[in-house]
Amino acid sequence: MKPDIVHIQYGRVLWPAVIAVLVSLMSFSGCGDAKNIQQGDKEITAPAEAPEWVGQRPHSGSYYIGIGTCSKTSQPLDYQTIAKKNALNDLASEISVRVQGETFLNSLEVNKNFSEEFISTISTTTDEKIEDYEVAGIWENGKEYWVYYRLNKATYQSAKQQKKNKALSAANDYYTKGLSAEKERNIPAAFDLYMHGLFSMKEYWAEVNEFLTDSGKVYLDNEIYSSLQRVGTGLSIRPATTKVVLSSENKYSADIPVSVYYNGAGVRGITTTYSYARNAYMKPKTSITDDQGKVMVNVSNVSTTEKMNALDLKIVLESLLAADLDKNIQLGLIKNIRTESKQLPIEVLMPSFMITGEEKVYGQTSSTRILASTLNSDLVKQGMRVISTTGEHDYDVIIESNTTAGGSSQGFTVAFLEMNVRVKNVKTGDIVYQESLTAIKGLQLNADAASIEAYKKGKEKIEQQITRSIIDAIMK
Repeated sequence: MKPDIVHIQYGRVLWPAVIAVLVSLMSFSGCGDAKNIQQGDKEITAPAEAPEWVGQRPHSGSYYIGIGTCSKTSQPLDYQTIAKKNALNDLASEISVRVQGETFLNSLEVNKNFSEEFISTISTTTDEKIEDYEVAGIWENGKEYWVYYRLNKATYQSAKQQKKNKALSAANDYYTKGLSAEKERNIPAAFDLYMHGLFSMKEYWAEVNEFLTDSGKVYLDNEIYSSLQRVGTGLSIRPATTKVVLSSENKYSADIPVSVYYNGAGVRGITTTYSYARNAYMKPKTSITDDQGKVMVNVSNVSTTEKMNALDLKIVLESLLAADLDKNIQLGLIKNIRTESKQLPIEVLMPSFMITGEEKVYGQTSSTRILASTLNSDLVKQGMRVISTTGEHDYDVIIESNTTAGGSSQGFTVAFLEMNVRVKNVKTGDIVYQESLTAIKGLQLNADAASIEAYKKGKEKIEQQITRSIIDAIMK
């Protein structure tokens, strides 16, 4: 177990306020004034002898001690600042608290689901703040600068305990209000109150925080965190059906009621997301539950090629995070709270087609079915059903086409293809899709080849445009 590192804030120290004070402090430290020495006809100033604390670290039952030094030669511009910082860090090391026992940080560290990096981040942000230390000595010579700080243990511990008691009382107030909100199933408020309660005692997460509540003594931070977990895992998501069925009867679109419950009742203000495979990319859509804890989820334009399509429903716990608290720490705390999710299979009863029509070449009926065969193949690729003989089906597709002569020029012959595609609902008789294309140009050395070339371009129109348009007209 690594000890928590204590963060230091500079105490209220005046540098140098009054020369008499500085002299007094130096005298207290055993640091004598520099002595004037006569050498020939010149008087020179010799540095004072180093005080005992420079060579041997003092030990005191009444004070925490911090000593820092810095080389003047290696840091000629800011050696004083560095020495003071080193002294403060040294002072901090005497006060540092080892994370152990029933502490919140220890409970997180024992839980292997939390990364060492996350624990380290929390440890850094929960550093103690130390004030009211005093300068016990300063000494320097031509090469070094030394600072000696000390902090009264009794004064420090008393002030710290008062501050901690205040923080724990505030945390318990949040906790109590959170319990009331949870009882009323106001989950967004309860979550926010629990998180604020936990953060209000963040400075003491590395300590044992036993507190007397209305229900008895508890480890308060652990108790609040348990409440966060209870709320997160207690949310359940319940769709009104076990399977989404899309067919021509509901025009391949279904609205699915979904509820979020806590303790058997609907919960308002909970963010949910839903997604499924569509013909185009679908970003998960977000909804917030109403006063009855419900959202309406629309399933439409589903992928016709996805074999195992499903509606994914999730609760977004991140939406409950407090906006005024450290988001990264909050995300780390809720990372392993598993909220319920659901997957509903999507069954699409694909429409069935029967393709008929007539393809002509220069007004004469042709035995080939280039356009019909292309559409047949494309529809099947998209998961549709196509019947080849008369039988029960959902849609009639009628393709009528013909090529006409477009003249010739410089040894080449031109043919123009006109094609018309209609899709009719067998049950209602309604035309659900119609497309007419004219002047699809074919250019070749003779009339027959030009007609074939025009039909090839008509085939491309079906592959690139018409098949998708028919499916969208029916299923969107």
